[in-house]
Amino acid sequence: MKRFFTIILLLLPTVLSHTQDEPPFVAPVKTSDGMQPMAYHVGFLSENDGGMAVGYQDYNHPAIPTDFKGEIFLSDSVVTPDGRIFPLRWIARGAFQDCEGITEVHLPPTLECISDLSFENCKSLRQITIPGNFQVFYPRAFIGCTGLRRITFSSQKPPKSYNNDTFDEQTYQIATVVFPAQTAEDYLNDPLCYRFRYHAETIPLWEDESGEVR
Repeated sequence: MKRFFTIILLLLPTVLSHTQDEPPFVAPVKTSDGMQPMAYHVGFLSENDGGMAVGYQDYNHPAIPTDFKGEIFLSDSVVTPDGRIFPLRWIARGAFQDCEGITEVHLPPTLECISDLSFENCKSLRQITIPGNFQVFYPRAFIGCTGLRRITFSSQKPPKSYNNDTFDEQTYQIATVVFPAQTAEDYLNDPLCYRFRYHAETIPLWEDESGEVR
């Protein structure tokens, strides 16, 4: 009986993360074609740890119409209809699925997670820059992105990749992966990054007064 209650307590944060999700809403997002409506929802990683996600909880349709063409500029925070502000922390499963006309999605520095199939079949997507605070790719996040030619990582250590099948095999053969020069060895030994045939390193240009390399 004691073991049973221990299991329930361990599962409680997971239950909270699902039960506290709020209904999705639509808010404008900046694009290369002006402001466009996009779906978001508020989710909770734990009881008191909320964040904004691009897309719906049910994953049945994309966050933006599939016939959209051009670039999308995601903000680092989103305001809910009742005036609350949440940081944009993850992209929901299938959020841009089958949006074949998207050429680039500019990810905010607050982003931590890209869920599975988030960019499936975004065939016109040419490049993507992963921000410095990013933590994890879920399976097949960029599967079917046959036009992808450049993936740039900004974080000092490689993010986690479940199943290491984030990209198509074709992408590993023709795209260039770019990572910080200071941690090149970590990236080259990472299960996700060493699969790329072409590698490049970002070279720091200067060091500011705080000692941070730019």
